[in-house]
Amino acid sequence: MIRLVDIIMRIITIVAMIGLLGSYTAPYVDPNVFYPSSLLGLAYHYLLVANIILLIYWIARWKKMAFLSLIIIASGYPLITTYYGLNPESTPDTPHDLTLMTYNIRMLDAYGWSREKDAPKRIVDYINDSDNDIVCMQEFPRREASSKKFPSYPYYHKNKDVTLISRYPIVNKGDITFEKGNSATCLYCDIAVGKDTIRVYAVHLESYRLGKNEEQIYKELTSGNTQHATEGVKNISSRLVRANRNRAKQAITIKQHMQQSPYPVIICGDFNDTPISFAYHTLSSDMKDSFIEKGRGLGNTYVGEFPSFRIDHILHAPTLRTVSYIRDTVKYSDHYPVQSKLKFR
Repeated sequence: MIRLVDIIMRIITIVAMIGLLGSYTAPYVDPNVFYPSSLLGLAYHYLLVANIILLIYWIARWKKMAFLSLIIIASGYPLITTYYGLNPESTPDTPHDLTLMTYNIRMLDAYGWSREKDAPKRIVDYINDSDNDIVCMQEFPRREASSKKFPSYPYYHKNKDVTLISRYPIVNKGDITFEKGNSATCLYCDIAVGKDTIRVYAVHLESYRLGKNEEQIYKELTSGNTQHATEGVKNISSRLVRANRNRAKQAITIKQHMQQSPYPVIICGDFNDTPISFAYHTLSSDMKDSFIEKGRGLGNTYVGEFPSFRIDHILHAPTLRTVSYIRDTVKYSDHYPVQSKLKFR
């Protein structure tokens, strides 16, 4: 009986190993060329947990399979640091030159998702009280005027659902356009910070556009109800693949624009993608990730109906240094706000 269990567990382990190895390829494979890698990348931390559990099993059984399992898990260690920060706690009063926050404010709770009547005011007050120099917001109501809600930020630029507000002068600004049918938004501002000038890109990349139907399917699947499993998984998978492909193109377009910048670059916002993705890898190449530099603990930033991931990012040029990184766990939206203090090298 034990031998049969070992055979079954060996098969499961091999499948889990192949899945984990496949997820390692996600940052390097354009989903427009081969999309399965992007789906495995999305499942990375589930695959990692499964492999760790199987590793414990093989250690307990004192089998050689444990060594192979350990090697495969260890080979992906750099990816683990993108999900869990191992940095020491930052000192609050460390000298810095710039503070920046990115926050998906979910239309200022326009449709009452939070079920709290004062949610819009709480979001606005939170941003005003945060004392950041630059704030990038996604899902900002298109008809709202940022100058009225954030009077201490006299400089701003808005494009569709993305708004950037700043205490420092914006000396130049513009927008990046994408292919027809894409729902992404990207704006940029050249901002004078003392004697230096930086270019800040605020982005909201393509979302999965998962609605109530997909939410219901997801709840049924996680509760063990597989009556509509085939149709539901097919529908959700097609949306995931389409969004992954669009974000890959958007990331390439933005990166090409970034490479022409005459100033040090910061790019932040809701990427709608994890660090184990082609879009993130494209945008973060030759850049520093504030979470990896100074993040501590779990880095998930999405807290909505679907599984939680780190999809809100602050990336910056190597000529800047991250002094501190904070993911504040206030639940005024379906995203946590992310803040970073930066210093010129």
